[in-house]
Amino acid sequence: MSKRAVFLDRDGVINRYVYNAEFGTVDSPASPAEFELLPGVSDAICEFNRMGLLVVVVSNQPGIAKGRFSSDLLQATTRKMERTVRDGGGWIDTVYYCLHHFEALSSEYRGPCDCRKPAPGLFLKAARDWDIDLKGSYTVGDGVVDILAGYAVETTTVLVSSKKCYLCEELSSRGVAPDYQVENLLQAVPIIENLRYHSSPRVTLCDGRDGTTQYAQQYLREAAAVLRMLDVESIERTADLLAAVRERRGRLFLLGVGGGAGHASHAVCDFRKICGIEAYSPSDNVSELTARVNDDGWETSYANWLRGSRLNSADAVLVFSVGGGDLERNISANLVRALQYTRSVGAAICGVVGRDGGFTAQVADACVLVKVANRATVTAHTEAFQALVWHLLVSHPKLKTSEMKWESTDSILSAIVDQPAS
Repeated sequence: MSKRAVFLDRDGVINRYVYNAEFGTVDSPASPAEFELLPGVSDAICEFNRMGLLVVVVSNQPGIAKGRFSSDLLQATTRKMERTVRDGGGWIDTVYYCLHHFEALSSEYRGPCDCRKPAPGLFLKAARDWDIDLKGSYTVGDGVVDILAGYAVETTTVLVSSKKCYLCEELSSRGVAPDYQVENLLQAVPIIENLRYHSSPRVTLCDGRDGTTQYAQQYLREAAAVLRMLDVESIERTADLLAAVRERRGRLFLLGVGGGAGHASHAVCDFRKICGIEAYSPSDNVSELTARVNDDGWETSYANWLRGSRLNSADAVLVFSVGGGDLERNISANLVRALQYTRSVGAAICGVVGRDGGFTAQVADACVLVKVANRATVTAHTEAFQALVWHLLVSHPKLKTSEMKWESTDSILSAIVDQPAS
């Protein structure tokens, strides 16, 4: 049976970078003396060992190619890394380095290769050498190239970065977003712990119980993780935007496809009834929508519906979508065309979207991003949290104008947050 692994970048994830005061640069340690393990790394690796995951270091190390250090020094630094982790009670199963660089001093290390991240060569070699199931494995790195490489081989990706993701814009421009973001390796442990059973086949536990009975608990754990990643400020901005639309007597047009269309219809009811906002959705009038699709085509159906609704600068459009729309990949093109028309008339745009937010997140004035907890349940979780967010909005003191007869938002929040961590 194939094994699962956690692929760890080295510098910035396992050890500190080294600051060179003379040149004002930050780089990899050039010798064992400069190598210093980051806090919590040994504990994290111990946990990965306990989970039965292979711990595989995959790192670009062009220092030899650049003349910064020798092969002997790199090997000595690697031995110190492995020894320091062992001293903390854990172990690294194997280490793979790419030594190449396009500015290498020696032709031996110069030129294109298939191992320098973001190329996936190191991962593929490890998979061959150790019989690793890449789709069931995890990548933890602090750079764009780490996430791109992990994404290329379909591992679950975890970005080590500050709370504000300075690298996410660059990743988004490449059409990629990390599955998770943490501040250090130790924070990745509970995420991987929660996910490690998710892609397993049906199993029987030692006491005879069907292992799939854990799925409901696992799903709720992941839902709790999604909840904690919601950006409260983006929800507040959306509430402010909708309150301003009502204040200027504008209208709210809600757009969605599939499950998003269902949310749009329900939300129309509550924004009108509870918030006093004039609201509409194209999916509420099946005759008009199908006529427009038949005559104009699906791609322009929502845009033409907005045009026929006399959308203007006092109004707003709210999108419910998992992907947010992407013309290049032909994903929800009708949403993209509708938002392009919305922007052309000066109406406000807001959305509740998943993955990287797609076109919606790029053009929105306020956007709530439901960050993925697990690729296998991205649609299920995104659509569930779309419902939660708009229920939260219609119950928000900035928007609610009538007493609600239900407490679904509080109930959902309590049910999710109260789930046990393990």
